[in-house]
Amino acid sequence: MRSLTVSSLTKRLLLVGTVLFCAVGLYVQAQDSRDLRNGWEVHRELKIQADAQAAVKDFFPSFLDFHDVVMFHPKIGYYASGRVSFENDYQTFPIVLAPLFGQMVLEQIFFMWDGMRKAGTLNEKEQFTIAEFGAGDGALAESILEYLEQKAKSDARWRQFANQVLYTCYDRSPALNNIQRERNKRFGSHFAARVADATDLTATIAAGSIKGVFLSNELPDAFSVHKIILSGSGVAEVAFVVPSLPGKTWETVRSLLPPDAARKIDTDDAAVEKRFFAGKVDPKLYLTRTGWVALLEGLLTSKEYENTANAMEFQEIYVPASAIPELAAHLKRYAKTYAGVLAKNPRGLVTYINLGVENLIQGVGKVLSAGYVFTIDYGTTWDGIIAQDYSHLRTYGPAHQGRYQDQEDAAPNVAGGDPQIFNPYLGPTLNDMTTDVNFSLMVVEGEQVGLKSMYFGSQGALQSGTSISLDPPPNRHEKFDSWSIDFQNPSVYKVLVQQKDGTDKAYRFPDKEPESLALDQSNLTSAERARAAQIEKQLLGAAAAVR
Repeated sequence: MRSLTVSSLTKRLLLVGTVLFCAVGLYVQAQDSRDLRNGWEVHRELKIQADAQAAVKDFFPSFLDFHDVVMFHPKIGYYASGRVSFENDYQTFPIVLAPLFGQMVLEQIFFMWDGMRKAGTLNEKEQFTIAEFGAGDGALAESILEYLEQKAKSDARWRQFANQVLYTCYDRSPALNNIQRERNKRFGSHFAARVADATDLTATIAAGSIKGVFLSNELPDAFSVHKIILSGSGVAEVAFVVPSLPGKTWETVRSLLPPDAARKIDTDDAAVEKRFFAGKVDPKLYLTRTGWVALLEGLLTSKEYENTANAMEFQEIYVPASAIPELAAHLKRYAKTYAGVLAKNPRGLVTYINLGVENLIQGVGKVLSAGYVFTIDYGTTWDGIIAQDYSHLRTYGPAHQGRYQDQEDAAPNVAGGDPQIFNPYLGPTLNDMTTDVNFSLMVVEGEQVGLKSMYFGSQGALQSGTSISLDPPPNRHEKFDSWSIDFQNPSVYKVLVQQKDGTDKAYRFPDKEPESLALDQSNLTSAERARAAQIEKQLLGAAAAVR
């Protein structure tokens, strides 16, 4: 859970904004020129001429590239740099509801281990791995391992469990690995922290090498995503990001960079102006994909780093989704699904596609020989991702706590509440960015690699079948009382349990109120079915253009 509740997002209202700016080959698109349900998501769009579209990906990062750099770049990324604060920027349930949240999770994992032992898919001499991905500061691991020690002291079956457990935190960030390792070093040989990318598991973990549980709390929501526009007719466009810097800021920081890097940035700016502005000189400095990263890397140890990051401006260009083959391939695989949802509403929308979820599930299916995938996160189903009218992308951190509300175009297309939190371009690399998880996609992808969905429902179901109550513990977190209520919120925070084929035929998650993940298209009218067929054809045609 981040510091903003999702229920408050539904209160955001659409504000149509028109920005006037003209140039040769590049101009700002008025926000009311598209019929979108959530046009507030389009950020200062630069509409380009058709003959310039092919060049966009040679100059600028896609939204996914932007997202990946600001979050995970090994030097400047919000997480990889260790800049993240798990108390000041945002908090999560394992921290606020500690140690009870971790105790519930462990009791559910005990049921899984016990079933595997009884089913014979795990023998007494084999290691049972609890592999937590995206483990943050190691708080969940600490709660779980402390409880494991406690239970093992008084229960023989739990001692057997404890003797087999290896709890391993996996993270892309070496800095966070160090924090996890230091926090949990007292658990000795029962704990390890290793560097790994959850979206590329087989790069560091051998196929079929793990028996146990792949555990994550608020991990897939942090994966980098593509931002796309799906029109009411099924035309798919993908966002690319145009970074720039005010001329005065460039004058201030240019001398702080290595001379070669500064010259390259100037050269890139001239190339952008030549290709998209017919050589017309703009007072702002346009940054290419490489120039933008080089600028931030060059200032990393400078006092001007945060000032420069906060001074950056960003605009979006949308080009056909076929510009990114892996995205086009996703749209082709799920064309029928997208068409069925889009057909219910004639208006288009901005949405986010998380290809990292597909990579994660495919990787888990390969490295897990027997066991479970235990995902705790916020999100929804296909219907919810496409149909809901609030933003599915949110940001947290210093720039989104009122410090930079006067920044130009902080959130030009949103009204009400604190709209600046929806602007992913405030304070790049200084803030967190998350998107709602499409649990339906996780299940469909899992079925292709031998992962059967065993349960999907409210996060509150973690308590089902356990001995844990939500009575406030001693020295509880200051937000414990309010968050214990949010913990039970059935509309926001979810649990998904998947089981590898052949693990345990008798296993059942101990909650009796699962939610449906299926996409119901049986209620489409004849007109909607006809629209769906046309939309599917359009999406398949766009994918075919890639070949």
